Amino acid sequence: MKRLRGAIAGLLLIASVGAAFPSGFAPEPLRTTPIGNFLIGRNATRFGEFEFAGGLVLTSQNRKFGGLSGLGIKPDGHSFVSVSDMGYWFRGTLLREGGKLVGIADAQWAPMLNDKGQPLGSKRNADAEGLRLTTINGREAAYVSFERSNDLRLYRADPDLASARPQKVKLPSSLKGLVSNRGLETIALAPAKGPLAGSPVLVSERSLDKSGNHRAWIVNGPLAGAFSVVRSDDFDITDGAFLPNGDLLLLERRVIMPIGVGMRLRRIPGNQIRPGALVDGPIAMQADMLNQIDNMEGLAVSRDADGATRITLVSDDNLSIMQRTLMLEFIWQGPGSTVSN
Repeated sequence: MKRLRGAIAGLLLIASVGAAFPSGFAPEPLRTTPIGNFLIGRNATRFGEFEFAGGLVLTSQNRKFGGLSGLGIKPDGHSFVSVSDMGYWFRGTLLREGGKLVGIADAQWAPMLNDKGQPLGSKRNADAEGLRLTTINGREAAYVSFERSNDLRLYRADPDLASARPQKVKLPSSLKGLVSNRGLETIALAPAKGPLAGSPVLVSERSLDKSGNHRAWIVNGPLAGAFSVVRSDDFDITDGAFLPNGDLLLLERRVIMPIGVGMRLRRIPGNQIRPGALVDGPIAMQADMLNQIDNMEGLAVSRDADGATRITLVSDDNLSIMQRTLMLEFIWQGPGSTVSN
């Protein structure tokens, strides 16, 4: 009888766990409001090395929606995947008219799973911050960095990311002593044909070396090892992705109370990134509360059909009614273009 009761209790537990979260992606009741001007109240289009290409304010009746901190765009240039730092996937299709971002179609969300196939649970395990999409043996896959646990997990679609169970990626032995909630924020994938041979590159948000610079790592490949990124003007590094020319574009954020937040994009020459190096590069764009920004945390680089390089940014609203979830797009004009109006 005890065995029977135990078996019944086990079945009930399995049933209750299965009912606790949706199976696979579910529709996301998303509302999008277009942003016409990046500089509030003015028709400026050029900002440093970039031309503004539209933006959106994203809202939803789903109280779990928000906290978007990482972003990836598939090779078609329209399909995207994002991660929330509360442990959720968010995906959809970007809609553009005349090259400008005007909406999102087919919005869906799903809980991220652990290696046992269950939702990630506590914030310590669910604090997804960086995302890079890739393909492994013909299957969709995603590298996701987690800040509080300070690890890197690889999700292989099975059959999609909502069903994927992660595999932890082995990290360099030097990756120790990261500051809680200031750790692995940025994951970028180096060009496969470059000297870093497609290795994941990690950059800390505000875990600093002895000289006060951001700690960073080339995870594997022929040049695996640690390097540092110059920290300046009290900006934290929140994301990064490689540009087609091999440079690493970093998204940075600064909070100054009560003034608000600032954002900038810094371009690190790719040939600087080596073990033991201290790297720096030009500020490609900078914005403040006179612009349509919020807590900008996610960045993706994609290519348009005409070959133009498109930069897409997303903000983390911290699930606060005082903040907004924004998605902004820019067209990169190439290195050294600093026109602003």
